[in-house]
Amino acid sequence: MRLQHVTFSLTAVLLFMAFAQSTFGQALDISSGGQPTITGTLNGSVTGSANVTSDLVVTVNFGEVSPLNTNSIVKVTVPIGVRSNQPYQVTVSITGLNNANVEALQASDVGFGIRNMRLLGGAGKVCTQSSHLIRSPFDNDPAISATIGSSGRVAYPSSLGSLSGATVILSGPQLSKNNSANRQTSDGYAFDAILALTPQFFASGVSSATLIFTISPGPNVPC
Repeated sequence: MRLQHVTFSLTAVLLFMAFAQSTFGQALDISSGGQPTITGTLNGSVTGSANVTSDLVVTVNFGEVSPLNTNSIVKVTVPIGVRSNQPYQVTVSITGLNNANVEALQASDVGFGIRNMRLLGGAGKVCTQSSHLIRSPFDNDPAISATIGSSGRVAYPSSLGSLSGATVILSGPQLSKNNSANRQTSDGYAFDAILALTPQFFASGVSSATLIFTISPGPNVPC
């Protein structure tokens, strides 16, 4: 397949990252993990709260993604906070980017990976018998792992195309030492969800998608 050389145009990909929160204090909770960032963009932006006690609602506009953007790659890093008083798992589901034209933007054209699992602070629980597991194939930074396929299209070790239904991306043991009724700045963990898009030729089509991150009880992992 050869990508079509279309008229340069502004192609904006919007991803709305909604939160899912339990009503049982910190039993299971997702929030912002800090300020999201974007690099390599031309007329793009990312908005979201830097406050780790805020809901996770982030909007990403990749901006110009044709060769008018001479940067090698557009990278978005979204820190996500997670809290639990039990073993957990984080899933992601996606809607959108359903273009029938294979030369238009596809979910596989947006790299998606998970890195940098870290304590939010002293109230996060450290388990010595097990670790937090980033599920395959998402343990990578797609912005530094992009390759060019035989078709000339950029490929990533994992992408939004790797998501099927509610896909588990992360799981592990208890995250929080306590079960406070309110979020605290130091009572859990954070990780980075990384999105990457390489400026290239795309045919016109749908250029928006919605990602929903959800935390739920996971496999029984001792701490």
